[in-house]
Amino acid sequence: MDLPPAVILNNINDFCILFFKDTAHDPTAPPHFWAIFPVSPILRFSMSIITHQIEKRVKFYKRTNIKALKSLIKISNDTFAFLTMESVIDCNRMELLSKEELIKRIDPTGPCEIKTTEKISSFLKREIFSAIDQSPLISPAIKKIIKDIHKDHPT
Repeated sequence: MDLPPAVILNNINDFCILFFKDTAHDPTAPPHFWAIFPVSPILRFSMSIITHQIEKRVKFYKRTNIKALKSLIKISNDTFAFLTMESVIDCNRMELLSKEELIKRIDPTGPCEIKTTEKISSFLKREIFSAIDQSPLISPAIKKIIKDIHKDHPT
């Protein structure tokens, strides 16, 4: 049974991997996995894209901001069984979105589903928080919001 994105988002209470086609991307782009976690009732979600185009991301950050390489977290099929190839969570591209903004980004004609059935490890959560904190591309204000909300996962 396909649930509407609003219902799916209402049930996200912790880190998860959400799979959807982003309306902000090229219309021919496929759906992507996103590492997503709740931030607050107002700024509801933080999300970072997961991509298997590792070399492309590495080359881009080597060219534009080498310090940003520290904010790429490698993951694989060992991390999440649904991944078919090694990928990275690009914490440099982390976004804060309200539930309404995120719903607008989810293509209604594409899939929208939570891909993780088990809890994401504390280690991976700490890695994500640390990568966001170390990213030279994330504003200090956003870093502070995330630190304040997720104090129980120190970086």
